Amino acid sequence: MEIIVQNKTERTIDSKKVSNIAKKVIEKELADTEIGSLNILLTDDAEITSINKQFRNKEESTDILSFGYGLEEEPIGDIVISLERISEQSQEFGNSFEEELLYITIHGVLHVLGYDHEGYDTEDEEIFLLQKKYFRELVKE
Repeated sequence: MEIIVQNKTERTIDSKKVSNIAKKVIEKELADTEIGSLNILLTDDAEITSINKQFRNKEESTDILSFGYGLEEEPIGDIVISLERISEQSQEFGNSFEEELLYITIHGVLHVLGYDHEGYDTEDEEIFLLQKKYFRELVKE
């Protein structure tokens, strides 16, 4: 399994930590299943807004976009993260920038693996419960 992290911003990011968190979540979810690669693009609000408009017909910025193609595909998915939004959210939620980036990365990986929102974003949805669990285990340990 290969996790490819591309940072298109000027902000210095520990790409290895982002990659390692993604790998650990995939390993915990899929155990010994062999999969291909996963792409993670770190960008700004302008680019994620453009991607959001192109693929979801929503002309707005967001923290993360996840595109899952299937575990048999190569790559299995693409994740796009706005570092500007991560910076804002880290202050809002009381996390360090790195913690918020890893928290959102976990969320994106879970989407690529097939987890979805069951309707409304509620704290008791399976994806959020798993996201919090993996964050505690893998980041806050």
